[in-house]
Amino acid sequence: MRRVVRFVVVVIALLAGFFANDIVHYFQNPAPARALKSYCHLSSQACEQDGVSMTLAQDTAHPLVATPLDVQWTGSKADTLLLTLEGLEMDMGQAKFVLKRSANGHYTADLMLPVCTTDSMTWVGTLTDGNKTVYPAIRMQR
Repeated sequence: MRRVVRFVVVVIALLAGFFANDIVHYFQNPAPARALKSYCHLSSQACEQDGVSMTLAQDTAHPLVATPLDVQWTGSKADTLLLTLEGLEMDMGQAKFVLKRSANGHYTADLMLPVCTTDSMTWVGTLTDGNKTVYPAIRMQR
């Protein structure tokens, strides 16, 4: 009986260790599929979230084509912002971009997203100045 209990405890410990990273990631980050409505969908029209205005040069981004992003972040003292994006429909890793301050709280960068095997997908992520975080989403089409 003691061997069975030990075996079960060892199996549970191994499974917990194997899935620990996924479990921590699940609880630390907002789940894109569950919280998609909480993302600011970027396009050529300004999208505002928590006082931060974000605008793409086009309504949709295209893979391997630079798409300018302009962010108006009034009150931020940071010299740069960090944009981290992940694919919603497909795991393509993380794409990270640094936006540099241009003038009067404006930050800019050219986004170049990787090629996806599907015709379109959504990239969701975080944009932070180190103190505050907003959640942009970008629609990409070939």
